[in-house]
Amino acid sequence: MGKPRRPPTTPGPARDPPTSSIRQFLTPIPDTVQAPMRDKMAATPASSAPSSPTRSTGPWDFPPELHHLLSSLPTKADLAASTSGLQDSLLTEIRGLCKELGSLQHRVQHVETTQARQSETLTTHTTSLQSQHQILQTMARHLEDLENRGRQNNIRVRGLPELEQSPSDLKRTLLRLFNGLIQRSPDTEIEFERLHRALRPKGPPDAPPRDVVCCLRHTVKEEIMEAARQSRTVIFEDASITLFQDRSPATLQSRRLLCPLMAALQERRIAYKWLFPFGIQVRTDAGPATLRSELDLPGFLEALALPKDIISAWLYLTHMYAPSFGAPSRPQRPRRRRYSTRTLAPSESQDG
Repeated sequence: MGKPRRPPTTPGPARDPPTSSIRQFLTPIPDTVQAPMRDKMAATPASSAPSSPTRSTGPWDFPPELHHLLSSLPTKADLAASTSGLQDSLLTEIRGLCKELGSLQHRVQHVETTQARQSETLTTHTTSLQSQHQILQTMARHLEDLENRGRQNNIRVRGLPELEQSPSDLKRTLLRLFNGLIQRSPDTEIEFERLHRALRPKGPPDAPPRDVVCCLRHTVKEEIMEAARQSRTVIFEDASITLFQDRSPATLQSRRLLCPLMAALQERRIAYKWLFPFGIQVRTDAGPATLRSELDLPGFLEALALPKDIISAWLYLTHMYAPSFGAPSRPQRPRRRRYSTRTLAPSESQDG
């Protein structure tokens, strides 16, 4: 398909272009309709200005209302006066805010300086308290060691029935027990420095018997303990008896808290030995691993590949040796009332 061809034009005189008007599309309104519309419209005054200024033939005058409106507008001087007052008030408020901000800045600097000093003081006190805690722990361990040295020749007998009526009966029973262990005559004399039951009240008949603590000479004591180590339990007069080295309460409590660790070492067949005043030493491929305090616990467990939560709590000896401030005080007995006797005069003894 090609482009559409333009129709040929016939030469001739030029024609005026037709004027487009919308009047040919409008229908004239009849007079019967225009009459009511003219009645509803307001009458136009004769002196009014023409509707279109372009068609006016004379100069146009300002209406009085417009002139009054223009004259009431603020002038440049009025605007300058109002803005200057506003500027002064804003400057006053800004100066007050700057003064308050300066005071706040000074307070904040003072607070920051004081907080920094307190932080340094707190760090110093914390370090000092930790050092004092370690010193107290070391002193408590030395005190525990001294107490254990005082109990070095003591033997604690557990499981011996409480059938004695006096200390002499208890001594004869211990003589038969110890002489039987070291295979000597039951009547062989053994020198006791002291012997007694555990210092606590006697329990009910069905309660286990209290331990017996006795102090012997060192040579005899070691001979008896060596014979007792050969058999874990000794049968004496139909009673199962166990002999222990007497230790301080702090040492016993510390070892009691380490029972889960001892059970784990025995389960893995790891040999260990106790240290004095308190501690455990285990020989590993990397060298000996020692546990003496809470600070040694993480490295000790890591060296033996043991779980970190195997020990629930650590014993602080300072708590054991500290005085019990919360102990209840004994109730005071009521004071007796003192009655004073007074001799009556003959006049007071008579009636009336």
